[in-house]
Amino acid sequence: MSQLLFENVDNISALTVRDQIRQSITNFEPRVDLRTVDVSADFDNNSFDVVIIYNIIGADIPPQELQFVLQQTR
Repeated sequence: MSQLLFENVDNISALTVRDQIRQSITNFEPRVDLRTVDVSADFDNNSFDVVIIYNIIGADIPPQELQFVLQQTR
C-alpha cells in the first residue's frame, strides 16, 4: 500500500487505498468484524482521510471508530 501514497490524490486512488485497508484487516485481524472503511481524497492537503468502523468480536461494546490521515512521506 505504501506505493499508493506516491500516486496522485484522486478518487480512484482513494478507492484502491480503501480496498487495500479492507483486505488487510479481513486477512490479518480475525478479532474484529469490519463494518465500513471510508477513504476520502483531501486534494488541498494531498492526503487521504480514513475512517474505519468495526466491532470487536466477543466484546459487548458499541462499534469502534478509528480515524486517521494518510500522507506522503518525503
